[in-house]
Amino acid sequence: MRQSPSPSSDVKEPKEASLLGKPELFSSLGQYIFLLLLLFLLFLSSIFLKYQQYKELTQFSDFTTTVIVEKQYKKKNYTVLKLHHKNFSFYTSSREKLKPLEGSKIELRILHTQKISFLDYLKGFYASTALVSNLYEKKRRYVLMDKLTSIHTEPSTSIFKALFFAGNIPKDTRKTLSSLGINHLLAISGFHLAVLSFILFFLLKLIYKPIAQKFCPYRNSHKDITIIVFILLFSYLFFLDFVPSLLRAFAMSIFGYILYDRGLKILSFSSLFLVVSFLIALWPKLLFALGFWFSVAGVFYIFLFMHYMQSLRVWQIFILLHIWVYVAMLPLVHYFFGLFSVHQLFSPILTMLFILFYPIELFLHAVGEGTDLDFILEYLLTLKLHSIELFTDFWVMLLYIVLSIFAVFKKICFKVLFIFNFSFLGYLLYGVT
Repeated sequence: MRQSPSPSSDVKEPKEASLLGKPELFSSLGQYIFLLLLLFLLFLSSIFLKYQQYKELTQFSDFTTTVIVEKQYKKKNYTVLKLHHKNFSFYTSSREKLKPLEGSKIELRILHTQKISFLDYLKGFYASTALVSNLYEKKRRYVLMDKLTSIHTEPSTSIFKALFFAGNIPKDTRKTLSSLGINHLLAISGFHLAVLSFILFFLLKLIYKPIAQKFCPYRNSHKDITIIVFILLFSYLFFLDFVPSLLRAFAMSIFGYILYDRGLKILSFSSLFLVVSFLIALWPKLLFALGFWFSVAGVFYIFLFMHYMQSLRVWQIFILLHIWVYVAMLPLVHYFFGLFSVHQLFSPILTMLFILFYPIELFLHAVGEGTDLDFILEYLLTLKLHSIELFTDFWVMLLYIVLSIFAVFKKICFKVLFIFNFSFLGYLLYGVT
């Protein structure tokens, strides 16, 4: 009697679905449109709430309140202050000789508030002010920044303030970082969140898993640890006053985990669009946060790369993805910031090395040896770098954005985008030489 073929002989097992090949969140266009309508209603509600806060500010010609000094820096013969109120942020200036106020809580009077438009209120406005009193209080993260000042010397101090607590970097130091193409490493975003998530998950697994196996082996320890990690990351986000780029990354992480937990597609352009829409609906001021949009663009180009290159080996993806994101962001970055140096070509390499540098620095600061690697920063920041300024034309940037969107649907557009990016890099190199 002829035996029937075994399942393993003729029937091929389907390959495991990739992150881009799993089912979508919505099964129909109607569901998608319904959610967008809900988000639009949420956006209108947020705008209405903001408008009520705006009317409270502009009800009288002067408005006395308590604010936090977020930034303080010299400009010509006066001092600029960026101030944060629980409902809004704004700038003011003073020609008086001010002592360091960054992180301090002060009481002041905002003058001529009726000149402030609602759009300026959302974007962040400039206003004349009169100091009422210094309350001599500092937020906790600024107290910790002061401790870094006692450990490091400049410019290392500013680097670690930005790296750990979203502090400000002086103009000269930022120019050097831009010339090296590593400005993005100091702006806390999804890159840092991913490294922190990995560190926290690894440490918690060492502690939690043995306990769970002994006392509650029936629980899914990976899910429990993930929830604890998200709680810790949210605490960090709250501690940093919801930095826009980090807020986007955190929301994307939560959303991505929900999709993963339900076996749905993670690396989805529609998922990115929904997360961005949700954040803007909840915080309309993000529409005017440049750091937030750079963060979104970075994730978009990561997704675009994975959309067409996911068949590559892991080590190939790791290397090529860093190069791709660097060149893909150039046309956008150079519309706002024109500085370019040939040393920026090392940006992908320095970004990959940063994956080791960041956790090592966290560990060294935790054990009281935070200055051990300062010589690396001092070397990089004292390099004599030749740089130029070249800006992207508005119509070129607009064409680039349109081409990027079409690249989601057509591979030929992705190839054109690839050629465009390296041609733009060649244009910058020609300019600097």
